[in-house]
Amino acid sequence: MDSYIIMTEENHCYENAIKLYNEIRLHLSLDYKTPNMIYLLTA
Repeated sequence: MDSYIIMTEENHCYENAIKLYNEIRLHLSLDYKTPNMIYLLTA
């Protein structure tokens, strides 16, 4: 049971990191846009 809780917390951390990278953090190489902004503009 404890390992399940740890894995759930670990997955939550990964999800937060990916969301930060793709939706919140501005990227200099993308002219201070997020990858999500670029994707939505080109989709």
